Amino acid sequence: MNKKYLIYITLLALSMGLYSCKDNLEVHNEITNADNTVDLSQRLDTQGDLSIFNGYVKSTGYDKLLATAQNYTVWAPTNTAIASLDPAIAADPVKLKEFVGNHIALSLYQVSVKPNDTLRIKLMNDKYGNFINSTFEEGNIVGSGQFVKNGVLYKIDQPVPSKLSIWDYMQQSTDANLQKNYINALSISVIDSANATIIGYNASGTPIFAPNPPMIARNTYWVNVADLRDESQQYTYFMLQDAAFAAESAKLSSFFSPIDPNQNAAFYVVKDLTVKGVYTLDKLPDTLISVRGAKVPLNKANVVKSYRSSNGIVHVLRALPFRVKDKVPEFKIEGERLVNISASRTVLYRTKLDDKGKEYKDIEVYNHGISEFGVFYSRANLPVVKYKVYSRAISGALGDSQVAAFTQRYFIFNLNSTTPGYTLAFTHLVNPLTYTETYLGEYTPGSFGPLLLRLTSAASTAQNVNTLILDYLRFEPVLP
Repeated sequence: MNKKYLIYITLLALSMGLYSCKDNLEVHNEITNADNTVDLSQRLDTQGDLSIFNGYVKSTGYDKLLATAQNYTVWAPTNTAIASLDPAIAADPVKLKEFVGNHIALSLYQVSVKPNDTLRIKLMNDKYGNFINSTFEEGNIVGSGQFVKNGVLYKIDQPVPSKLSIWDYMQQSTDANLQKNYINALSISVIDSANATIIGYNASGTPIFAPNPPMIARNTYWVNVADLRDESQQYTYFMLQDAAFAAESAKLSSFFSPIDPNQNAAFYVVKDLTVKGVYTLDKLPDTLISVRGAKVPLNKANVVKSYRSSNGIVHVLRALPFRVKDKVPEFKIEGERLVNISASRTVLYRTKLDDKGKEYKDIEVYNHGISEFGVFYSRANLPVVKYKVYSRAISGALGDSQVAAFTQRYFIFNLNSTTPGYTLAFTHLVNPLTYTETYLGEYTPGSFGPLLLRLTSAASTAQNVNTLILDYLRFEPVLP
């Protein structure tokens, strides 16, 4: 069996190698105007209409790079195009090197023959550029590519200055100060593990650093929503003018943190201001989905300005009226997604079919012999709103030992009591072969925070009496 397996893997690898070779041969055959006697640096020297850019290449040292054996692609703006370049860029050596590096990529890239086939290419300044059809970013390719022994040279009719990332644009902008200041306040200091000295490891393998390790700033927005510095990604980001940001935060303030409602509500505004992908103003739909899964309602008339960043696009808006139901949605606690049990017993994780043939997953704890056995669940950041609560628990189906009715209870931890603890919230009589939801009642959290819930069996050790079964609990908000 092992020998046959190795033969199969070998044949598969060989076939993939032949396929890759075929692709490379086809690409090579497509290049009919290659000049293998010169490199990119030498070719630039012969192009009179690229003399200004070539001078920039030499002054920044990129000519040495373009003379090596490694393949590169160069998109060189013509002298006519360079005339529109901001003189401040040419006058600043740092900015000039950034500018030149924004026109060079490692490896060889050809113009795609597929309409709108976009290549997102990492450039020498660590930014990314879009190569679409016969355009590179804002520049149109003039003529055909000149292939030489270490790459290809394209002429373009526009210079392509390096753009700011979304994060850097937000930091420099004054269009959304409240939003910017709130997000900046999410920064924390963490150990710079790359430069800290490790003096040992603890029992779990975590490094122990020397005293007073170097610290660096990390913003939780980068982790919990999106890293708007990441040049390899593309996002559409919305910046709200101060009045709009204040209005949306105030709209949500009653649902979130009693300590500082406006500050906590602000997070539920900013978390849905980032959308995956690039949507220019002309392509902006009336609704998008944020990276956190909420609907973002849009009106183009509210867009004050737009900025095409290096990793997407920013739209500044005078208004972005989120719907409360998209910020305070209904949710489910799935039975099989428990966090703990009150004692070591067998929990059955079941996959079954309901009366309509639809698959569902649940848990059952049967004949465990413990009075008031508990299964624990949690959900973070529950808004303060009234919920109607429904449960689905199906017993007596094919293969289930539990064929008699039984009662189970739901306790919720009361964080606001002078003596915090679990209090009875709902009692659920589970009748056999009940496939519909059972309405349990209403629940309103006393404050914004986690929902801690315990599914509890009857106060009995008897088989068929103290069973627990749960497909899900559904919490439906009652919104104003």
